Amino acid sequence: MELQLGTAKADITPLAAVPLAGFAVRQNKPYEGIRSRLYARVLYLRQQAEGSAMRQAVIVSADLLWWGSDRMPRIRQTLAERFGLAPEAIILNGTHNHSGPQTSFGFHRLLGQADVGYVDDLERKLVQAIAAAAANIEPVTIEKGEGLSGIGVQRRKYVDGRVIGGPNPEGPVDPEVVVLRFRTEKGAVKAVAVHYACHPVTTNENVVSAEFSGKAMESLERRLGGDAVCLFLQGACGDINIFKESAPAELVADRDIVDYFGLLLADTVGDVLEGPMRVLKPVPLEGRTVALPLRLKPLETRAELEALAAAGESPYDEWAEAMLRNPDGRPDRLLLELTRLDVAEGLSLLAMNAEVVVEYGLYVKAVSAGNVLPLPYSNGMIGYVPTQKQIAHGGYEPVLSTYYFHMPGRFDESVEDAMRAGLADMAGTGTSGRHERLTEGEAGGTFKA
Repeated sequence: MELQLGTAKADITPLAAVPLAGFAVRQNKPYEGIRSRLYARVLYLRQQAEGSAMRQAVIVSADLLWWGSDRMPRIRQTLAERFGLAPEAIILNGTHNHSGPQTSFGFHRLLGQADVGYVDDLERKLVQAIAAAAANIEPVTIEKGEGLSGIGVQRRKYVDGRVIGGPNPEGPVDPEVVVLRFRTEKGAVKAVAVHYACHPVTTNENVVSAEFSGKAMESLERRLGGDAVCLFLQGACGDINIFKESAPAELVADRDIVDYFGLLLADTVGDVLEGPMRVLKPVPLEGRTVALPLRLKPLETRAELEALAAAGESPYDEWAEAMLRNPDGRPDRLLLELTRLDVAEGLSLLAMNAEVVVEYGLYVKAVSAGNVLPLPYSNGMIGYVPTQKQIAHGGYEPVLSTYYFHMPGRFDESVEDAMRAGLADMAGTGTSGRHERLTEGEAGGTFKA
C-alpha cells in the first residue's frame, strides 16, 4: 500500500505589531520587534484506496500557542470545500509557542487579544500552503526512530501538601524524542517530523520568536538541505517547562538561551537520523473523532460572581463578568475532542483540543506500546486538563488557568478516570476497563543528562 506526501512551509509572521499570546506580564501590548520568523509547516498525505476512492489527510505544525476553537468550524468548512478534507482527516497542531500571536477570540485579554486581520490572513495562508503541498505530492517511505532529551522539566513541586512552581527534576517528564523521516523514491529526505513534550517558554520578552522548537526545525532544515520540511509536533507538555536553569551560566540573553536549547534538540534529532531507523509499513489512511465529556464543578453563585467582578482584581474580574453575561447557559461539562489519524504500522496520531499534562501523554504511550503519539494543542483549545492529584493540590493548571481560559468552571476530580478511559479507547489497545492511575514516574519517569 503506497503513501504519497506533499509538503509546504508558509511564513505566518504578523505584518502588524499585534499582541503576543501566552504571558500576562506583557499586558496585552503590541509586540516590540521580530527576533525570528514564524512558520506553518504542512504535510499533505494521500493514498489510493481500492477502486477509485482516494484517502487524504493533512497535518500542520504552526509556531503558534494553539489554533482557536472558535475558528475551527470555519477552517474545517473551508478545507472541506477547497480540498474535500473530512474533519477527522485534519490535524492542526500548535507548537504552543508563547511568542506568537493569539488565534482565539474567547480568552482573557491578558493571554493576548487576537487580531482579526492577522487571524484571517493566517487562515488564507493555511489554505495556500495546503494547496502548495498538494501540488508536489509524490510516493514516500516512512522511517521511525527515538532519542532522549533532558531540555524539558516538570514544573510542579509538592511541599508539605502544597504545590509550588519551579523546576522539579524528580517529577514526571517525557524525555522521548520521536523522529519520523519521509523519503522519496530516490532516497531524498522530503520531511522530518519531531515529537517532543516541552513548553516553549524560554523567553517572555515582548518580541516575536519561534522559540526553541522553531530554532530546532530551522537548524534541521539547513542541515538536511534541499526542500526538506521539518515539523515540530508538540506533545503533552501541560506541566513541562523548558529547563532554563540547565543552560550554561555564561548564557545571559534570552535569545542565546533559546538558540542553545533549539540546537540541543536539533542535535538529538540529528543523532537519531544518523542511526538505524525502522521502516514503517503504511496502513489505510483513516481518521476518527470522538467528543469526550469532562465534568465541571459547580460554578460560583451569582452573588460570588458579582463580588469578584466588583473587586476589580485580574484575572478574576473579567472572568466573572463573562460568566455573569450568560449564567443560564453554563454547561456542566466541557467536550474534549479526540481525533486519531492512522498513518502506518506503529504510527498513529491522537490530537486533542486542550492543554494536556504529561501524565496523560505518558499514559497514551504506555497503553499503545508507543504506537500512538499524543498531540494536544490541536484543532482548538478548551483549557488545561489536569490529573486528580493536581486538582486536589491546586495551583496554576487546575485553578488559576481556568480564569484565563474563561472556562465555565473547574474540572471535577472525575476528569482523570474519564480521560484514561477515553484515551485508552482511542489508542485502540483493547485495554478498556483497565484505567488505573499511573503513579509519578511509572510510565516515563525522570531524565538525567
